Formats: sequence, C-alpha cells, structure tokens
Amino acid sequence: MLSPLVYCGPMWGGKTEGLITRLVRARIQKVGVLAFNPKANTRGEVNELRSHSGATFPAIAVASADEILERADEADVVGIDEIFMIPGIAACVRELKSRGKKIVVATLDMDSEGKVWEAVGEVLGMAEEIVKCPAVCSACKKDAYYSYRLPEAPQQRLLVGAGNYYEPRCFDCWHEGQEGKRRQKGQKTFFRTTPELP
Repeated sequence: MLSPLVYCGPMWGGKTEGLITRLVRARIQKVGVLAFNPKANTRGEVNELRSHSGATFPAIAVASADEILERADEADVVGIDEIFMIPGIAACVRELKSRGKKIVVATLDMDSEGKVWEAVGEVLGMAEEIVKCPAVCSACKKDAYYSYRLPEAPQQRLLVGAGNYYEPRCFDCWHEGQEGKRRQKGQKTFFRTTPELP
C-alpha cells in the first residue's frame, strides 16, 4: 500500500467506505491496525468509523493529532477519518511516515465555499496515492465534487452536519447555488463565460 493514501472529495462520496475497506483488508492480513476519529465528528458514535452505507470499524476518538502520535506505535497501519477536523494533522502525518507507518486517511478536501482545507492540502502534497471520490449531484445527478451548504445553515466554516446542512453538487450546480446565495444577500455575482469555439 502506498502511504499516505488519501480518500478525498465531497460529502457522500464513499471516502469513509474506502478507508474502512483498507483497514479491514489489513486486519485480515494480520497487520496491526488502529483507526482514529475526531471527537468533533459528532454525526454519530465517535468510537467507530461509520460510512453512509452502514459499514463500521472500531476507532479511538481524538481531539488533536498529538493523541494519535501517542498511540500510533501500537500498530503498523494507521487509519484516520475526517482529518480536516483534527488540529496538527499535517505534522502528525509527516511524523507517522517518518516512523514507517502505513497511513490511510479520509477527508473532505474543500469546504463548502470551494476552498481547500489548509492542512488537507499539506497532506495531499505528501500523499503517494490520492483517490478522488465523487458523490452524486443532488440537483442534476452528475458526478459531484463539491459540498454545497444550504442557505439556511449556520455560517461558521467548520460546521458538522449532513443532509440537514449540506448537499453534494457538481461544479455547475454548486456554482449556481453559490450565486443564488450571493443574490439573496445583495452581493455581486460572478458570471461564468464560455469561450466560443472557432
């Protein structure tokens, strides 16, 4: 397994499913495995990884990356879900790699404004394998690579939620939604232009 291996993309793209599959495979191969889940991930039981399909894997709940490093030497393979929620995660991944650990992570790569989570960008730079996991656009059913935040949702950048706050969208439908929210607020919109073909 290449390491770090990163499963990334929008919500509902199967990232955690991919992470769990890799961890189960390692366990079947009799390799020592530890999984970690951020305590901030309050959508379910923090002591397990859980995919939208219902797959689960036991996990240790952590508030910071230092807690991962304290336990990491108990295993050869380290799995971490939702790394964008864990303070200090980029330095942690670098240290785990220096210890010779196999690292598998799952994470949103962008926030709902389409901006890359800074620490995730660093981890992507260190990754030896990146698996982009598209969801299905809630509006047009194309591949979705963006998480669209519904207009009525709270506005802090890190907002934990699921269908109550977010929808997966393709770029065109995400962009249309973003422009609609700007118009509602009376803000300037940014129209896209398509160059004419010769």
